[in-house]
Amino acid sequence: MSKSIKFVIIGSGNIAGTYLSALNNIENAEVVAIVSGKTEKPHPLSHLPFFKNISEIDIDFDAVIICTPNGIHHLSAIEAANLGKHVLCEKPIDITLKSIDKMIDACRNNNVRLGVAYQRRYSSDNPIVKKMIDSGELGQIFSVDLSVKNYRNDAYYNSSPYRGTYGIDGGGPFIQQASHYIDLYYWFFGKPNKLVSKLGTFVHDIEVEDHGAVICAHDLGMIGTITASTATKPGFPAKMEIYTSKGYLILENDVITHWDVQGVENPTTQSASENTHTGAATAAVADTTNHETILNDFVNAVKTGDDCLVTGESARNATEMVLEIYNSQF
Repeated sequence: MSKSIKFVIIGSGNIAGTYLSALNNIENAEVVAIVSGKTEKPHPLSHLPFFKNISEIDIDFDAVIICTPNGIHHLSAIEAANLGKHVLCEKPIDITLKSIDKMIDACRNNNVRLGVAYQRRYSSDNPIVKKMIDSGELGQIFSVDLSVKNYRNDAYYNSSPYRGTYGIDGGGPFIQQASHYIDLYYWFFGKPNKLVSKLGTFVHDIEVEDHGAVICAHDLGMIGTITASTATKPGFPAKMEIYTSKGYLILENDVITHWDVQGVENPTTQSASENTHTGAATAAVADTTNHETILNDFVNAVKTGDDCLVTGESARNATEMVLEIYNSQF
C-alpha cells in the first residue's frame, strides 16, 4: 500500500475547511493536525489536534498547507521547509517579492516541494485555451478584457483586523480576489511590457482599493484590460474576452460561453447551464474540485520529487504583476 502523506493545515479560517473537505477525496493523504492561534476549535476542524505553532507539533507529518493571511505566508513556509516539510501555499504566495524569494530559497535549500494553489490554470476550459494560445491556433491575439467584479460586504472586512490592509492582505481585490485571474492572465499571455492603473476606494471603509482598472501593453501590440472589484453588487462571474485575427471567445468562470474562431471548432465539453456563479459574492468555497486537482498533483510531487503544477517561481509572477499594478497608478 502506498504511503499516506500526512498534512498539517496552518490556519483555521474558511479556506482550511475547504482543504479538509478536499482531502477527504484524495487517496493516500490525510490531515493529522491544525496549527492555529484561535482559542476555540472551529467546526469542521474540531476533531483534529490543535497546536499554537509548528514547533510544538509532536506527531509525525510530511507537509503543511498554509491558509494564514497573505502577508505571513512566508513565515510558516520557511519554518516548515527548515524542518524538512513540504509546503503547499494558498494564493497569493505572498505579498512581497523579497518574502517570496526567501520561501523559494528555503524550500530549494531543504529539498522540499513548494506548490501554490493557483488552481484556476487547470479549471474547466482554461487548459484547453492555454494550449491553443501557445500553438497559435487562435490566430494573433490583439485584445483581452478580464473582469473580476466581486462583492464583499462590510461584515467581510470587519471579520478580521487584517482584512483590507496593505501590511497583511497586501492590498484589495487585485492581490486578493482577482489574484487567481491575474495569475491566469500572466500564464496565458505573459508579462505586459508596460501597464497603467487607476484604483480607488468607493464603498468600504478600508485602507486599500475596492475597485480599479488596468491597461496593459504587450509584445506584438496586444492590449489588455483588467478590472477588479469587491464593490460591484451583487458580484458577477469572472469573465475573460479574447479577440484574435480569427474571431473571439469568452470565458466565464473558466467555461467557454461564446466562441467564434474561424476554422476552429469550439473545444468546450460544458454547457453554459453548468457554469455556476461561485466566489463572486462570498469568500466561502463550496466546490473543492479544483483544490483536489492541486492536492493530487502535490501528493504526487512529494512522492516522486517532481515539480508541482504551480511552483513557487511560477506563482511569483502574479504577485510581481499585482505589485506593478499598485505602483503604476496615475
